[in-house]
Amino acid sequence: MTAARDYIPTPHTTSNRRRQKATAIVHYQSVVPKTVTRKVSRSRSKVTPLPTQRKQLPLALQFLLLVQKGSTTFTFGLVAITLGVYAWTVYAPTLWSREFSKLKTLQRNERQLTASNESLKHKMAEQAEQPGSGLTLPNPHQSIFVAPAKVSLMEVADQTTETPISPIIPDTPIAY
Repeated sequence: MTAARDYIPTPHTTSNRRRQKATAIVHYQSVVPKTVTRKVSRSRSKVTPLPTQRKQLPLALQFLLLVQKGSTTFTFGLVAITLGVYAWTVYAPTLWSREFSKLKTLQRNERQLTASNESLKHKMAEQAEQPGSGLTLPNPHQSIFVAPAKVSLMEVADQTTETPISPIIPDTPIAY
């Protein structure tokens, strides 16, 4: 673009102009940038300053700008809601499906471990029943019973004058 501005066609003499019309060849000067100085005309020297005060916009234009800001905010809100709905309808089920397949794998492994455990228990029981194992059948007369130890309750000095509250010990177990 700048090189095209640097090319300035050279005027030809009148005798050359006849040949130029016939051959339609234009000769250009060499590509040497020239400094062009322009004389400032008096009509251009008068510059009128722009007003620096901001004029109040018409009420209709202010209303339209407010509508534009509101619609822009509304559009961004709709985009955010759309991304949320996308995450809820596409990404969440994909993630759930992936985690569900992991759960199925863990359940399958658990079943395999349970089966292995039961087969080992069965094999051990068969080995225990064989006569050369050195194990005997359980006999209640050979069992050892241990008496429960007595647990003494510690007394706490009453800080209030109310009647002492005894701890509640249920007759049945609390936990499984």
